[in-house]
Amino acid sequence: MICEQSRVRLALALRRYVAGRIDNDTLDEVEVDWRDRGAVAVKQAAWTLYDDTKSHYAKGRHKISRRDRRNIAKWIVFLHSRNEYLWPEYSFLQIVNWPMNILTFGWWERRKARRWQEFEEAGEFAAWPFIAMSDLEAATAKPRYFAGVGRSRRV
Repeated sequence: MICEQSRVRLALALRRYVAGRIDNDTLDEVEVDWRDRGAVAVKQAAWTLYDDTKSHYAKGRHKISRRDRRNIAKWIVFLHSRNEYLWPEYSFLQIVNWPMNILTFGWWERRKARRWQEFEEAGEFAAWPFIAMSDLEAATAKPRYFAGVGRSRRV
């Protein structure tokens, strides 16, 4: 299911966070409809961009890297597309649980690594959150905003 309001809200918040206009707490407070798996997955992935122990903007030492900016751009294109999220269930909200790892003699972390590998192999991971590069290319070829405005037509 696609919840357009959730996707638009999250895409706008991501753009504002990367531009340094809102802080990480404001980004974290963006509500997404839990039934839209794509919006939920992107919001979870966005959690990996910032330090959630204190409020800060994406500036200075918290500035978003060029590689992460490219990934976020893909996320925003996905959020503005009408593509369903086709990846298997996986939570990006992972923490290191060393007591569990010790109690299970490393099984816990090996299981997490195996689940991540299975997730990566479920599609073309370079296109995430799109399932395939062809989907990403199709979405970027027909942008939702500024569609129909060619470079030669600008005044």
